[in-house]
Amino acid sequence: MALQELLEGAAQSVREVFGEDVEIYLGRAEQGVKRPCIFLEAEEGERRPLPCKREELVCTVTADYLPRKNEDTPRTAVELLTQALAVVQVKDGPILRGTGTAGEVKSGRAQASARYRLVLSQTEEAHETMDAVSLCMTLHAPDGETDDTETEE
Repeated sequence: MALQELLEGAAQSVREVFGEDVEIYLGRAEQGVKRPCIFLEAEEGERRPLPCKREELVCTVTADYLPRKNEDTPRTAVELLTQALAVVQVKDGPILRGTGTAGEVKSGRAQASARYRLVLSQTEEAHETMDAVSLCMTLHAPDGETDDTETEE
């Protein structure tokens, strides 16, 4: 799963909470935007190797809400953004729970963020979603008989 898929899942979660009236932008380009709108960005954090050619990636998704001119709803928007980022469903993938979810109002804007831990495999970089699993089983026979070994992929 890539950061883009996480962002798209977060966008869907935000859309479910805010409805279709709010424009959602993935990335940061504030010129010529339609207000109210939300900017979603993902920042890659630390990586940690895991067994079986896997890697854990910690990343942070930040959501910025720009209200209409003279609109006074940033506090409500912070609550809605933190609610949306608390649980994100990745398309054709897992449900991710945000940790360290926080929100604040700055300069008339609402901002919220959450951290996610993703488990990546080397094959996912080649756009494959499943790893091959190899199972080797040995059945021990009673004394005097031969053991039986079976391998399955």
